[in-house]
Amino acid sequence: MTKRLVPMLFLLAACSSGATDDSPSSFSASFTGNTDMGDGDGDDDPTGDGEPTGDGEPTGDGDPTGDGDPTGDGDGDPTGDGDGEPTGDGDGEEDPCPLICNGKADSTPNTCDGPYVIGRTNAKAGFFFGGSTQGATDNDNERCGPKEDPANWDSGRDHFFRIYLVAGDVVTAVQNPNGWDARLKIHDEADCIGDAKECSTEADPAEILEYQAPKTDWFTIVADGQSAGFQDWGDYTLTVDLSQGPNVDTCGCP
Repeated sequence: MTKRLVPMLFLLAACSSGATDDSPSSFSASFTGNTDMGDGDGDDDPTGDGEPTGDGEPTGDGDPTGDGDPTGDGDGDPTGDGDGEPTGDGDGEEDPCPLICNGKADSTPNTCDGPYVIGRTNAKAGFFFGGSTQGATDNDNERCGPKEDPANWDSGRDHFFRIYLVAGDVVTAVQNPNGWDARLKIHDEADCIGDAKECSTEADPAEILEYQAPKTDWFTIVADGQSAGFQDWGDYTLTVDLSQGPNVDTCGCP
């Protein structure tokens, strides 16, 4: 009986020793051999951080925020100059040229703060506006000439138009009222402050012919009525024609 047990014990010992040697290395090899199989979440991102490119942004387009700004500073400005505006000039201001060239329409330009902006391009081609001051108010009484002369006063209702002129530009404006006495005026500033610098002398049509801009700036044209007592307001048309002067238009409006 002793002779039979010795071989069996030796066999058991050999089997036990072989399992102990092979198991850890086999388990380790199977674990390290699967590092490229993903993180098990079903996407193409092996890192598990939600982005497949490895550059720190999930879209793969170089823009980590998705706002069109690849700089990632959150200001929507792809130039990276930190001013939040896409022109890249770094001044933080909106480019004025689209407004200067193309203007901004307004069917009821009743106040100096809310005018119809006439684009230089439109004025060069011959600007036309048809409207009515019936629902407007009297916001501009600034005169041309001595205030002692009642002929220089006006109290009719008015509309406001703004245009950017370069020094030396020449403008002709004509207001045609429908059965009432008009007065057409130009202020040589954006705000309607102080006396108007040029006024029409006739009522129908009211004309300002070949006004030459003394400086480069915004100018305000006022389509007005002469007298509230005579109800000088209502339907009218306005035309504005711009002839560019010798100086350079930095916006290059066509």
